[in-house]
Amino acid sequence: MPDLTDYPAPLVVLSPPRSFSSLISAMLGAHPQSAGLPELQLFMADEMDQVLKFFALTPGNLQDGLLRSVAQLYFGDQTDATVDQAKAWLAQRRHMGTGEMFRTIARKVAPQVLVEKSIATVWRPLFLRRLRETAPHAKFLHLVRHPRGQCSSLVNMIGHREDTVANDLKDFSTTPPTFDPQLAWLQIHQNILRALDDVPSEQVMRVRGEDVLADPERYLAEIATWAGMRADAEAIEAMLHPERSIFARLGPPSAPYGSDPKFLENPVFRPQQSKPQMLDGPLPWRDDLPGFVGDVMEQARAFGYR
Repeated sequence: MPDLTDYPAPLVVLSPPRSFSSLISAMLGAHPQSAGLPELQLFMADEMDQVLKFFALTPGNLQDGLLRSVAQLYFGDQTDATVDQAKAWLAQRRHMGTGEMFRTIARKVAPQVLVEKSIATVWRPLFLRRLRETAPHAKFLHLVRHPRGQCSSLVNMIGHREDTVANDLKDFSTTPPTFDPQLAWLQIHQNILRALDDVPSEQVMRVRGEDVLADPERYLAEIATWAGMRADAEAIEAMLHPERSIFARLGPPSAPYGSDPKFLENPVFRPQQSKPQMLDGPLPWRDDLPGFVGDVMEQARAFGYR
């Protein structure tokens, strides 16, 4: 069994993409007692060698968060030179388990609480199981967003590149398959709910992202208290300024991201009251259905949406 006594219980944010997770995780990571890092993306495999190979073969910037974190934590800065050092440091540890790598980083930031948010983790039950096995004492924050808002945001991000989207975002009951992000919204939340089903209730909190953005002082204080951190005025004020984080900006050219690019371009929090959204009614991205499918409606209502 791993030694869980030499670093604080991590605060793990679990949510589908486009659920305000980059902003809210950065706000929680700005707490004086926490360390908010970019997305580490560690739980897609058991061994670091497998993860590093996956990074090398996958287009995009999945590796950026881990590289930026190692560069900053172990080499003191985020530059092309320290990213190269981070690559060498990781290569020397390619035979380490991904769980042990996570614990190594958590010990590095201790006594601060590691705030972990890796969107890839929630896509597969196996990834969530690795997370659970790695940090069974973690605090798990289940972050939700109304499916209409989340799906519309995802459609806007993907734009006209529907032919390149993952199969998780397609309805295969039609010929050809139809792009429909509500299916992934449902599947990801079901993955999270099943993964947390047997976690002690005191380690789990569910919060609606819209509520956090509308009344941040209240909800950030509640989350901080639940996570075992201070909730005084100084701590709340710090969390209202995620832009002060050393990771809340674009990184060097060799590892620019590690979080949502739009957030990194403008990481300032602005309180916002989102317009009420309804579950009933047509879907802007799909005209062959009258609205959300029944299972999505049922799950969204269970989260308190109407």
